[in-house]
Amino acid sequence: GYECEPFNNPADFFLDIINGDSTAVAASKEDDRPVDIGKVAEDNVDSSVVDVLHQKYLNSILYQRTKEALGKVELGRGSTQRVSKQGHEITYANGFLTQLYWVSKRSLKNLIRNPQASIAQITVTIILALVVGAIFFGVKLDRSGIQNRAGSLFFVTTNQCFSSVSAIELFIRDKKLFV
Repeated sequence: GYECEPFNNPADFFLDIINGDSTAVAASKEDDRPVDIGKVAEDNVDSSVVDVLHQKYLNSILYQRTKEALGKVELGRGSTQRVSKQGHEITYANGFLTQLYWVSKRSLKNLIRNPQASIAQITVTIILALVVGAIFFGVKLDRSGIQNRAGSLFFVTTNQCFSSVSAIELFIRDKKLFV
């Protein structure tokens, strides 16, 4: 019964109606009469917009069709029968070792074809390791030493996570092959 205003996003409009923030809801409240959205609104004038929309959906054909389809699925599967794990397993055309072989071969070719990137990444890792090692060298075996070690582990872990971002460059370059 509510009309979406021109140039208004229908999803936002629907959410506004549910929350009661819409101008259409405000106009219906000013008139002290509910917008004509069926028999439910006439029976219960004090019901909220959400209740009215809920009841309208329960009376809709879409709800009936969905309920029937779910009932057929439930009957076909059986309510007590469990789905086997094999139904949820992902199968591939090639095994893990075959995939590992070809991915490793491709990565090695990329390493040989573009050694500057690999040398730069190794150099940065070595320099960062020396800096972190110098900062945390000679940490004592007390409470603050444990906190320092935890901090160094966090720093090294974060560095390793962000250093793997360089692999994105391969996806950008090989996007056509990937797709």
